[in-house]
Amino acid sequence: MPMLLRARLARDVLDGTRMTLQSLNRWKAFGLHLAISAVIAAAMVVLVVALWYPPPYFVAMGGAMLLRLVIGVDVVVGPLITLFIFDPAKPSLKYDLSAIAVLQLAALAYGGYVMFEARPVYTVFVEDRLHTVPANSIDADSLARGSSEWRPLPLLGPRIVAARKPKDPQEVVKITIGALAGGPDIQHLPHLYVPYSTVQADVARVVRPMVMLAQRGKESADQVNEFIKAHDAGGRSLGFLPVQARNQDFTAIVDRKTGEIIGFLPITPQ
Repeated sequence: MPMLLRARLARDVLDGTRMTLQSLNRWKAFGLHLAISAVIAAAMVVLVVALWYPPPYFVAMGGAMLLRLVIGVDVVVGPLITLFIFDPAKPSLKYDLSAIAVLQLAALAYGGYVMFEARPVYTVFVEDRLHTVPANSIDADSLARGSSEWRPLPLLGPRIVAARKPKDPQEVVKITIGALAGGPDIQHLPHLYVPYSTVQADVARVVRPMVMLAQRGKESADQVNEFIKAHDAGGRSLGFLPVQARNQDFTAIVDRKTGEIIGFLPITPQ
């Protein structure tokens, strides 16, 4: 008896699905597919921007471009294919729609994986500037050699650290030559990482005067003034450091006395 009930239930669900599809025309199907895709895309945007690419890294690391590609496939291509192929009279309609959904989810999963692998994991101070390092640029051998403090790679936005040059001159030469040939540079080598707190005095000595930012134009001056007001930093002696990133460089605002990073501005330093 239970098996018979399950069979009837399955038949009823199938009939209900068939009736639902038959009640739609291609434009209604397109609209429904578009709405579902938009909800999934919105969840993807929240995940990427809020967790993996917090401001200002979303723009600086090219997250906007990657996300546009992913959403373009998910929100535009999938529903458009539905619009073209939808015909309630087609015997293979359910199969066709299932195939579209599978391909769409596969593309979304691949895009999410690419964005996850390209997410910024460390912002590394080296000499007189900061470097934003994505997960897929971290040297695996160096990560294995380094302190467990740097493993696993951060998931909720980049961690601020510093990197010191190795004491062995031969290793310095090897890294320099390798970097010139396209290999990992110091900022990509976690075995050279140290906590940022240990180099704040060094940072304070190389911070650039804030006036250099404010003099770059009215827009930059306004951003600087708004930052100072928002962070209640009027009584502090502030400066800045350039932050190098994959897509667009930006600026770190630093306390010139302590070397503490107060925040970031989307200003490309000279």
